[in-house]
Amino acid sequence: MVKIKDAALAYKILNGLICVYKPACVSVRQVQHKILTNLCRDLNNLPDRPQEKRVEIVGATNAPMKVKLLPNFADDPLVCGPRYIQKDFRCSWATHLGLFSSGILLLGINDGTKLTYLLNTARLTRAFKVHGQLGKATDTYFWNGRTMERSTYGHVSREKIDRIVANMQAAHQKTMYELSGLHIDSQTTYEMASQGLIRPANSKLPVVYGIKCIHFAPPNFTLEVQSVNEYDKYLWTLIHDLGVQLKSTAHCTGVQCIRHGKFDIPLALLRKHWTLDHILNNMDECRQLLEDNENLLKPKSAALSV
Repeated sequence: MVKIKDAALAYKILNGLICVYKPACVSVRQVQHKILTNLCRDLNNLPDRPQEKRVEIVGATNAPMKVKLLPNFADDPLVCGPRYIQKDFRCSWATHLGLFSSGILLLGINDGTKLTYLLNTARLTRAFKVHGQLGKATDTYFWNGRTMERSTYGHVSREKIDRIVANMQAAHQKTMYELSGLHIDSQTTYEMASQGLIRPANSKLPVVYGIKCIHFAPPNFTLEVQSVNEYDKYLWTLIHDLGVQLKSTAHCTGVQCIRHGKFDIPLALLRKHWTLDHILNNMDECRQLLEDNENLLKPKSAALSV
């Protein structure tokens, strides 16, 4: 890891995309605030430019006068405040994560805000681990909601869950073609379908491209969902609907984003690594990843990119 020893140089190269891991019950704005606070702290701790001098001319006006260079207290950090503050940075996120969701969050710093805009409009797929629990339904479909119904779940098996989620995936893939903006029976739609999955024309409607059960230990189970345009409450609804189709009840206990396009969890910075050195190193890794996968920012066709 490269160590930066000059604050001005570090600030100039803080332009790019970073991948961080957002904890649950922490909002995206809190993550943004914490990262900018740490950057300001680390930059202010680095050696900066020397304090400016002021020119003072002293002596009698009818005699030779002396010119002195004295410290300019108006440029002293103890007077004017820290050199770097949060308002010196621009920061935005590519895709929002809900308050109770955890996982990968892409943030753009300074000029990197242009990259987050391109990633948002490219509508890359995201993969989630959605944890659920059988036997109880809540009014919000999440664990913190008010209990509305209880039921038995002894008749639920792994095979039944696999069969139902396969039907849900097929229904969503049919919707994917209906939302492509083309006629379902046209030749263009057929040619696009032969290339694989396609992204919907509408950026507001969620579409699930893949869903499977990866863990089942009654009453707890976990689904892996790959989707576009989703949001946390929509994923909660999937768990509730699954419980209804299983002739039981279910509610969501947690949502974790494990992949966003080509960005995965090993690349994400944990909270303890939200420091200047780690952020600059992560920014270089994200820049290299984007250079190796140009289609992430500007897709050349409607065919879906991971």
